[in-house]
Amino acid sequence: MRWIRSLVAAAMLATLLTGCWGIREIEYMIYVNTVGVDYKDGKFVLHAQLVSFFNIAKKEAAAQTEQQLISIARADGETFDKAIFNLYATAQQRIAWSHVKTILFSEAALSPERITEVLDVWDRYYEFRYTNWIFATKDPIESIFNAMPAQNISVIYSQLNDPTDIYSQNSDIVPIYLFEFTRSWHEKGETLKIPFLRIANNWTENKRVSPKLEMIGTGFFHNSRYKGYIPRSKTRGLRWLNNKAVRANLFIKQNKKPAVMLVMEKVKAEIKPQVKQGKAEFQVKVTASGNIPQLISDLTEKQLEQLAVQEIKKEISDSYLQGIAKGIDVLNLSEALFRSNPAEWHRLAVKGELPLDENSLSGIDVKATVFSGGISKIKKD
Repeated sequence: MRWIRSLVAAAMLATLLTGCWGIREIEYMIYVNTVGVDYKDGKFVLHAQLVSFFNIAKKEAAAQTEQQLISIARADGETFDKAIFNLYATAQQRIAWSHVKTILFSEAALSPERITEVLDVWDRYYEFRYTNWIFATKDPIESIFNAMPAQNISVIYSQLNDPTDIYSQNSDIVPIYLFEFTRSWHEKGETLKIPFLRIANNWTENKRVSPKLEMIGTGFFHNSRYKGYIPRSKTRGLRWLNNKAVRANLFIKQNKKPAVMLVMEKVKAEIKPQVKQGKAEFQVKVTASGNIPQLISDLTEKQLEQLAVQEIKKEISDSYLQGIAKGIDVLNLSEALFRSNPAEWHRLAVKGELPLDENSLSGIDVKATVFSGGISKIKKD
């Protein structure tokens, strides 16, 4: 009788277990990979890049030979959520948002009101996640979505959806997750940065131009407001203040001629704020070590380190002055004072912003070492 009671108890407990009665097969769902947000003529314009798991499986099995299909859905609406529901009207299957990897904003959609509305929907609907990447672009969103990775690899491995591999090889512009963006969105004193993407046409496949994605610059926000865009070529100093930097190339000229290419690693930066005579001043300290992938001029180890120090200082100073000209604290100096001495920050701030000028960056201290010349030896002094 004991075994009968045990069997009955087990059967009753089994009724409490959840099942998979409502699960839907992959082929009956449409999976959104990337969400694009534009704003035109007083309406949100939603773009949804769709991904096929069938194509991914075939590629990973080395069986994909046909051209990969990229599907892009588009709908507009007076609000962001209205645009989503207008998209449902033309969908032929249920749309799943749980696999979204990236959200891409056009520059026209970067106003605080529009971003706040998108984040509100993102926060309320259970399928959306905050572990998405966030980018912006000046190019048409559809052209960004139609850019294919090389060798017909799935778009989920593109720079749009998987930027960390590129960043680990060339740490120019740091990618940012949506949860990092929302964490800093309302922070006082902080300059928030997001990467800008564009289409580059310097690749070909089968003798045809094959558009590829490129992180070309940075958009800056302060107090939840978009402050503007600065191209990568004018903000190269930002990478030296980013402790996440993995590999940063440093191309150095001597007497206007190429001298050496260094790859700097182990970048560490510190900003030291102080208040003098009623004004905030900042000292920036950077350390980095590098190797030599290419040496053009006959330089000693000491000369290489001196040139590296000079170039890093110049990049930081030039980037800072570019920001000052546009009213942007690109080096995020204001946050350093806010974190270390919030009372002084509040005393000096004007309408939520710390006044900065060309002299606010009072010093840049750089220590650069060269630890390897590869197989070739580094010439000692």
